[in-house]
Amino acid sequence: MPRGGLAELIDLGAREHYVDAELYDHEYKRRRVDVSWYVALARRLVPAGGRILDLGCGTGRVTIALARAGYHVVGVDGSETMLARLRQRVDRMPPSLHARITLRHADLRDFELRARFPLAIAAFNVLEHLYTRTELAACLARVDRHLDRDGRFAFDVQLPDLQWLTRDPTRRWARTRFTHPRTGEQLYYSTNHVYDPISQIALIRLYYDPVDGTPGRVVLLSQRKYFPAELEALCAASGFVTVERYGDFAGAPLSGTADSQVVVCARRTDFLDGNRASGSISSSRNPAPNPVPRRGRARSPTRPRRR
Repeated sequence: MPRGGLAELIDLGAREHYVDAELYDHEYKRRRVDVSWYVALARRLVPAGGRILDLGCGTGRVTIALARAGYHVVGVDGSETMLARLRQRVDRMPPSLHARITLRHADLRDFELRARFPLAIAAFNVLEHLYTRTELAACLARVDRHLDRDGRFAFDVQLPDLQWLTRDPTRRWARTRFTHPRTGEQLYYSTNHVYDPISQIALIRLYYDPVDGTPGRVVLLSQRKYFPAELEALCAASGFVTVERYGDFAGAPLSGTADSQVVVCARRTDFLDGNRASGSISSSRNPAPNPVPRRGRARSPTRPRRR
């Protein structure tokens, strides 16, 4: 990639996919299964009318659903364009719903809200925009600071697919024709990527080529891949214990053929103290993944930071 050094490319990949928020919404408008899961989790863990912290809230796919379910949601995001799109949506809502959504522009590594929550979430691969162990630890430290005693932190990230990661970076994949929702332009969407197994970062190129053959544009998306045992260890190093873990949003066990890692964590001290008080220190986490070989499949990059 001739556009700059690795650090510059990673930084571009953290931002470029979110500049056109209207196109972003169009691309992911059919993604609903995770929204239902986070709303169901809130109903299980948060009292009616309680507060939820939504990290990487983006244009509000999950934020708005939680507010409609009766919760007060504080959404935090580092992209002003995504938040602007969400503010437009919130401003069109009835006053009672509008009042349940608070938005903050902040970096997930150093945000400060001076409030605590029974549930914090980071949906749709948000943590894949934390590219190093240090960045993830910084975010988890902020989560810890903002959780109630006995609070939970829930998130999902992709399960790394080695067959997908090692695809030929010179070929195009997932070619799809679509209409731009704002301009009406007819475009072909396709992707390819380069994966660095040392940093575990995939630099994904999203191609938007006009069907008439005129020059198109390329958007970068950078994702940090987290393997299951590594992710559990990194959370543990920041004081969290994994209490639930699934391979999809229907509650299936995590296995080698899963697309996602869906995780619920608790602060280790609070979790262990609570279980000692009840005479148990067992975790409700699913068993470790089965060693099932992954099967090849077409897999378009999914956006990791906002919804």
